[in-house]
Amino acid sequence: MATRRVGKSAVLVTGMPRSGTTWLARLLAAGESMALTGREPMNPRGRQYGLAGTLSTWARLEAPTMKQQRALKSSYAGLNPLTYSKYGVRQWAAPLPGVTVVVKDPFAMLSLPTIHALTKAQTVLLYRHPGAALTSYRRMGWQPDVAELRPIVDSFLASTGPVLGVRPFESADTTDEVAAMAWFWNSLYGIALHDASQLPNCVILAHEDVAMGGTEFCRDLFDVLDLSWSDEVAHQLNNQGSAGTHMEATALHNFDRAPSQVAQQWRSKLSSDESARIEAETEEVLRALASRSFPQSPK
Repeated sequence: MATRRVGKSAVLVTGMPRSGTTWLARLLAAGESMALTGREPMNPRGRQYGLAGTLSTWARLEAPTMKQQRALKSSYAGLNPLTYSKYGVRQWAAPLPGVTVVVKDPFAMLSLPTIHALTKAQTVLLYRHPGAALTSYRRMGWQPDVAELRPIVDSFLASTGPVLGVRPFESADTTDEVAAMAWFWNSLYGIALHDASQLPNCVILAHEDVAMGGTEFCRDLFDVLDLSWSDEVAHQLNNQGSAGTHMEATALHNFDRAPSQVAQQWRSKLSSDESARIEAETEEVLRALASRSFPQSPK
C-alpha cells in the first residue's frame, strides 16, 4: 500500500446529508495547499464508492475489515482516485507533499472514532436546523433512512446505554415526515455528539453560523483548523451567486446561491405547526450541539 505523503492529516467534513457539507468542504479546499477529493468514501448509494464496495447501507464501523481499513487510509491520504469526483477541488494535488486533503462524507458521521484511529483526520461536524433538513429532503424527493438506521440505533443503545436524543424508533406512522426526520436527525447527531467527545479537537459548526458569519468567522475557523487562508476563500464567501439564480427543483447542489440565502430560505417552506413540532422534538440535541459549537468547541 502507498505511504501517506508528508504533510498535515486530512480534514473530514461530515454531517447528515443536505447539511451543507459539500459547500463547506469546497470552501475549506479553496485555501492554500488544499485539495478536495470529492467523492464520499462511505457513501453506499448507487454507483458511489461504498468503501470499496463493502457497504450497501448506512453503517457504524467499529471493527473494520482489512479491506475497509485500506480503503479508508488510501482515501484520506488522497491516494485513491476512485474517490475523486466532479465536486472535488484540485484532486490532482491530493497526493503531493505538503497538501492537506479534505474529505467530505456524511456517511462517516456514525464512525468517527474508527476513522480517526485509522487516519488521524481532523473532524469537522456540520449541522443545520432539522427544519432545513426536512425542506431539503422534500425538495429532493428523499425520505429519512429510518429502516437502515433502526438496527444501528438499537445496537448502539444496547452497548452504550442511554444517550442524549438517541431513542428507539417508536412512531406508529412511518409516513409522518416530521416525526421521521426528527428521529433520523436526532439519531445521527446524538451518536455523533457521543463519539465526538472521544476525539481530539473535533470542531462542531452550525451551517448558519458559517454562512452568516462572513470573512471574520471563517478566518477564525481556518486558524483553529490550522489551514492557510486565500483570496479564493473570501471570494466564495462574499461574491457567490445571487438570490435570483435559477435552480432545477431536484438539483443535488447549487453553488451559485449566496450562503446567506441558503441559510435562511427553509424558514418560509414549513408551516408554523411543522416548525413547532420539529423544534420541540429535536430541542435537546440542538441545544447540545449549540453548546459545543465553534468558537466554543473543541472541548
